[in-house]
Amino acid sequence: MKKQQNNKGKKERNTFFARTLAATAPRMTIECAERYALLLCGCKKIEAYSPTETVLATAACRVRVRGAKLCISFTGDGKILLSGTISAIEFE
Repeated sequence: MKKQQNNKGKKERNTFFARTLAATAPRMTIECAERYALLLCGCKKIEAYSPTETVLATAACRVRVRGAKLCISFTGDGKILLSGTISAIEFE
């Protein structure tokens, strides 16, 4: 019975560590499909939007996307999907 209590204590410590790490580490991922679609996860705010330039704020940095005919196809749960012809992605 002592082994079960020790294992339970280890799981609680691991869970605590995972929660702490997830809360402090910024999670931002970017996927770009052949310069026509960009999925950004970890978006906090849309700072600026136009058909030629979009600026997005994340926990880690600002992301500036330049291109032509950019449009926001989806936004929700910290994710944003941009469609159009993407010419540049800049990190500030």
